[in-house]
Amino acid sequence: YTQRQAEYNDEQRKLEATAGELDSLKFHLDTVDQTLAKFGTSPIQGLEDAAITRRRERDGPNTLSSPPNRIFLKLFEWLFSGFCPLLWIAAIFVWISWKPLGRPSSPQYLALGIAILIVIFLQAGFSAYQEWTTSRVMSSITGMLPSETMAMRNGQLKKVVASELVQGDVVHVRGGDKVPADLRMIETTRDLCFDRSMLTGESDAIVATVDHTDENYLETRNIAVMGTHVTQGSGVGVVVATGDSTVMGRIAKMTASKKNERTLLQIEITRFVIVVAILSLCIGAILIIIWAAWLRKSFPTFLFLSDALVNSSGVIIAFVPEGLPICLTLTLTLIAKRMQRQNVLVKNLTTVETLGSVNVICSDKTGTLTQNR
Repeated sequence: YTQRQAEYNDEQRKLEATAGELDSLKFHLDTVDQTLAKFGTSPIQGLEDAAITRRRERDGPNTLSSPPNRIFLKLFEWLFSGFCPLLWIAAIFVWISWKPLGRPSSPQYLALGIAILIVIFLQAGFSAYQEWTTSRVMSSITGMLPSETMAMRNGQLKKVVASELVQGDVVHVRGGDKVPADLRMIETTRDLCFDRSMLTGESDAIVATVDHTDENYLETRNIAVMGTHVTQGSGVGVVVATGDSTVMGRIAKMTASKKNERTLLQIEITRFVIVVAILSLCIGAILIIIWAAWLRKSFPTFLFLSDALVNSSGVIIAFVPEGLPICLTLTLTLIAKRMQRQNVLVKNLTTVETLGSVNVICSDKTGTLTQNR
């Protein structure tokens, strides 16, 4: 309980820190002249190449940072999670029974050891494939960010790769565009509207303005947030934040830093694995003790040490339901595929079981959730 409370308090501090960072953003309170002066830019000339190079070196590309891969930790989990430790123990017993304990070395023990390793690597490969397919689905979210945009540079309006934008760039947007970075609008037509439903859940587009309409950075209408859509009209804005410094970047960083808590299904499976592991290891140890205390003395030629180890390994393997991980994964994958057809992206298969345990959903966004309006 103490550990859970500490983790909860740590997450709350991170949330409060992120909220404080968003609350400290005051770009929307500056006038148009103050914004242009702060970023050393001009709506007619834009930025020069030297300034662009310096700012890109300082701030980096206008892209969202990917979460850490941790490939070695994932490999360890794939190879040593669930029932795999029991299979590794059995494989080690079989291999040492082949050599050096085998007198003579039996090729059957070699074949059995190879078969056990194949089962381990098949399960690890299946887990890796499952995680790869899940991450591939979630990577489609990056499609919300545009690839190119129109920016004023060196006095010319040109098409620029969105990832090369820097603070102070003067960007032109129009209906149908996706906002490439956080923009402070300096020119707008009367009909310029932004769709912020991806952030707020409200499907009604908001009318853009040049002057701020709210003290809150997320509520004011003179800020175009990265990743939102321009539904109609046209306008000009100055880039005030790029990459991880944008609202979307801060939110993505906050969600990526949250630790995944174990679901009820994972807790029950872990408990089942522990029970089966204890039973199998105890019975395997009992067989070794019986052989060492009785059979080895009373019937010295009946079983050698290598044969006793292989028999114990066979008992340990018999306890392991090798098909359980595959059956669970396939079942949850089928459910995730069905949810995907309903436009629900599943980040982690274990959340499918958690969602299935929900009885009541309380929300004040009923129209947004059921009718997308």
